[in-house]
Amino acid sequence: MSKLEQNEHELREELRRAYLMHEAAPYLISVYDPVEPRSLYENRSLAAELGYTKEDAERVGCAAFVALAHPDDQARVREQLSRIAGGHADRATELACRVREASGSWRWLNRRDIVLERDSAGTPRQVMCVVQDITAQMESAAEQRRQADDLSVSKRLVDNALDGITLTSTTGEVLYANLAFKKMSGFGDSAVGRALVDFYSEASFAKLSSEVMPTLMREGAWRGVLTVRRPDGSEWMGQTSAFVLTGPTGDITGLAAVIRDVTEQLRYEQEKRAQMEVIEAQQAALRELGTPLIPIAEGVIAMPLIGTIDRARAEQILESLLNALGEKQAAVAILDITGVKSVDAEAAAALIRIAQAARLLGAEVVLTGIRPAAAQALVELGTELRGLVTCGTLQSGIAYALRRRGGPRHA
Repeated sequence: MSKLEQNEHELREELRRAYLMHEAAPYLISVYDPVEPRSLYENRSLAAELGYTKEDAERVGCAAFVALAHPDDQARVREQLSRIAGGHADRATELACRVREASGSWRWLNRRDIVLERDSAGTPRQVMCVVQDITAQMESAAEQRRQADDLSVSKRLVDNALDGITLTSTTGEVLYANLAFKKMSGFGDSAVGRALVDFYSEASFAKLSSEVMPTLMREGAWRGVLTVRRPDGSEWMGQTSAFVLTGPTGDITGLAAVIRDVTEQLRYEQEKRAQMEVIEAQQAALRELGTPLIPIAEGVIAMPLIGTIDRARAEQILESLLNALGEKQAAVAILDITGVKSVDAEAAAALIRIAQAARLLGAEVVLTGIRPAAAQALVELGTELRGLVTCGTLQSGIAYALRRRGGPRHA
């Protein structure tokens, strides 16, 4: 074999190896003439890669990127192809764009055009186009951007939350504090880097050691109120929700806490409790005034009633009367309703029920001060009135009760 033949053989082998390498490449390679335009070589069909049939192969070559490109990317694709065809592009240009698949979905492709040959006027006549699928990379980048945006939004939310938020190391050093905690703690920016002991009263710091930390280590979370101390010595009450932070292996890496200033709320609740205690005491006094018990003689008591008798008032009268009958061993109880504004059917039924309950304890009830309207209500009620003595006035009722007890007579 002559040297010329040997050189030719080696050249063919080199071309064959290059061809095999191009055919086995994981990306698409094509050579085209941008002027005519026409395809000179393709290692694989872009049509097949995008899911198109063989009949569609001609319109999905590298030159068909404009037709298949996403509407938002078409202008950039046209500009690049125009620059290549006009000879204004560098030897290699690169462009990433979305291309429509046969299924209608979009795939991210990176297109790199390399000028291989120019004519005498410098116009590119052979351009190699290398196309690589970068969908996974673009989606990953988009997800990273989305996560970064989410983190940025989350950080802004935490920074500007109304409640104080802190992150603390396992050694008790504040690693992060949002704007609310910096303000409410009184330390400002210097809150970060301080130890927990700087923020709490002696009692609350002792509670941290004896209760909060053990609970966090055991259960992972703790809720309660701690007294927080400002640099000027003033204190405020912090409703605290604390929880542990763990790493991938489950080890505790730090502590987080959400703290709300409830000083005014607790003060309001304390004042409200004090007011309720006063109101309850006043109501108790009014109940005593509304159901006064007057000893008349041994075994005789009187209860002058005023105002209105509703269901609650009737229960109160019954309770007071039965307690008095038991304590004083009274045999006669006088209920004077002269001061009762009106006696309706409900009030009349209550009076009958009181008389019946007293009779069960062996006592007799004398009802005095009955007005015509009250008498009519009692009659209309149609209840058995036996055991209920009625007198027109309190004076006559007392006289009756004393006679029953064998005492002196009164007019």
